[in-house]
Amino acid sequence: MQEFLIEMMNQFGYFGVCFLIALENVFPPIPSEVILLFGGFMTTYTKLNIVLMILFSTIGSIIGAIILYFIGKILNKERLKKIVSGKIGKILRLKNSDIDKADRWFDQKGN
Repeated sequence: MQEFLIEMMNQFGYFGVCFLIALENVFPPIPSEVILLFGGFMTTYTKLNIVLMILFSTIGSIIGAIILYFIGKILNKERLKKIVSGKIGKILRLKNSDIDKADRWFDQKGN
């Protein structure tokens, strides 16, 4: 994995970091700490700038958050219950009652 991260940053520079951080937000198994660690490392051994690295990491994080926001807008309560009642719900060990519980929590606490 480290070779892939370093290659992405070498080949695409700041845009590679931006893409990797956005991808990490959407698919959580990739830890952002690892990406940022290699990003910081790359600023010491290449001509990448630490300030621009922080800026593009932030932009990538915002892009990932926007993608997740729109996924949340598309997956309303009924669609989410359909997904959870199928195979994915069994894999994630989620039930429709979990969706109702989360919905009640947001009703009490607000969006």
